[in-house]
Amino acid sequence: KDSRTPAPMPPPGTVAASGPDSSATASADTAPPASPNADSVSASSASTCVRQDTTPQTGLNARSKTDAVRFVDSAESVDFRTANGKAARAGAELRIQLLCGGLAVFRDNTTPSPEFALWRYAGYLKSMRSHVVHRIPMEGSGAYLVVDDSTGDQTIVFGMPVASPDGKRFALTSMAGEANYDAGLIEVWRMEGRKPEQEFSYDTGSGPWEASDAVWRDSVTIDFLKNSHSVAGDPYVQKPGRLTRTGTTWALSDK
Repeated sequence: KDSRTPAPMPPPGTVAASGPDSSATASADTAPPASPNADSVSASSASTCVRQDTTPQTGLNARSKTDAVRFVDSAESVDFRTANGKAARAGAELRIQLLCGGLAVFRDNTTPSPEFALWRYAGYLKSMRSHVVHRIPMEGSGAYLVVDDSTGDQTIVFGMPVASPDGKRFALTSMAGEANYDAGLIEVWRMEGRKPEQEFSYDTGSGPWEASDAVWRDSVTIDFLKNSHSVAGDPYVQKPGRLTRTGTTWALSDK
């Protein structure tokens, strides 16, 4: 089947500044070539490590929440436990306290439009010194922001990061599915200092299988599942796959 470029991701309501240079948020060169640039909010003051909010304040009340929203809210409450008190929710806002002293704020936009976004905390990756924030769109699984816990620098990725045992890399998978709302891929990112850099990317959108459930076997080996079916709508048939690094080269194989 044909792959589809992920839908454009609107910027978060308030985004933490990056520190002294105050210029970097999620930049286009850290995402797949067709991905959007999320840096549309400029820093108001590098010294205060805060950016100003430009997103209309629209929120979901308890009565209007769907079962799906209740589910992600429930998952977020569990993920907050990994943040050591640095992340919390205040109504329609997700707030992350940065080590620089600033505050990163992500405000839900529930307007029925391409800018619709629910921002939910997805966990703290201690070995990478990064928070993960999930941007949930109206359709599809959405995207994730890897947020530096000190500077607030952000990198957009299209799957939940899974950190390697040594904390030097993370893997992710995404399935396009029948509706093709999301990217179909498996990727590995390498931490260069505190900045993630894409090291490997394989597009599964037009292939015979899609990747899911990445697990690090060790720091050079990733096991995952290959999901395939011959008839649309049938349950997926799952087979084990493996991604192995030799030097700086990653190679796919059957497990």
